Amino acid sequence: MPLTNKQYDAIMREYDRRQYHNYRVQCARKDEIYQKIPRVREIEESISSFSMTQAEKLFLSDEKTSADPHALEDLRRGLSALRREKELLLKQNGYPADYLEMHYTCPACQDTGYVGSRKCDCFRREEIRLLYSSSRLEEALSRENFTTLSFDVYDEEQKAAMPAIIDACRLFVQSFDDKFQNLMLYGPVGTGKTFLTNCVAKELLDRGHSVVYFTAFQLFELLSPSHAEENGFRQRSEAVLDSDLLILDDLGTEMLNTFTVSRLFQVLNERALRRRSTIISTNLSLKDFRDLYSERIFSRITSSYTLLKFTGSDIRIRRKISGPP
Repeated sequence: MPLTNKQYDAIMREYDRRQYHNYRVQCARKDEIYQKIPRVREIEESISSFSMTQAEKLFLSDEKTSADPHALEDLRRGLSALRREKELLLKQNGYPADYLEMHYTCPACQDTGYVGSRKCDCFRREEIRLLYSSSRLEEALSRENFTTLSFDVYDEEQKAAMPAIIDACRLFVQSFDDKFQNLMLYGPVGTGKTFLTNCVAKELLDRGHSVVYFTAFQLFELLSPSHAEENGFRQRSEAVLDSDLLILDDLGTEMLNTFTVSRLFQVLNERALRRRSTIISTNLSLKDFRDLYSERIFSRITSSYTLLKFTGSDIRIRRKISGPP
């Protein structure tokens, strides 16, 4: 579904809050520097005066009246000298050269949410979070994350295999910003695959990345032709393709046909072209996966995904039999 007016207004209010906060920080820094280094105030007043004079002379030049080119060059040199003096004074007093400049939370859009007429990446991350992540992930991530992970739930076979799998998931998070990578988690039902994908999602969401979660059924329902004309379809499908991370859970449980196979390849291929990471989890073995989908999809996954094999018995069934701890 597209953003509601309320959701859009909430995002824009956050940008207003950021702008005001950063403006107040800049004002406080100026008060600090003007008291400690009074010459800086004089320099900034001179820069302002010089800039106005330069603008007037350029305007006269545009109007094709007499404008002394030497005078314009002198103004430019004067402005440059004043800026250098200000930077030197700041550095001599232990401040960075840009200490008095406006510092934006997002330099790309300068905390407006837009770069020109295009939504900034920071806006799209928040948009995706509101559209997709909150409803499914936030309720689960408080209880399913690396902090709450416990080896006590695993059987002996799992205790031997899980350290390497957990390390691979942690490495995926740690290198996410520097390396394009994908994961495929496969193995029997109830062996902890969804828990591990939630652990990864929590870490990346906390770092400001956009994470989209779908079961296989939900994804193919979303992309089905029956929804193509709905309001917001393009927005939803673009988020599937462009989010920082797509989690596709329970692949193999959907109704399999030529449409789902084709759509799956399109999603995986397009995300690979955009270098957007994907995590797939499935209860299928690799052989069954290859037989059910296609050699083309199987080749795509085995060549560009880290394969993590889960083993052992169903954790949920064991916990139900043993009862609460």
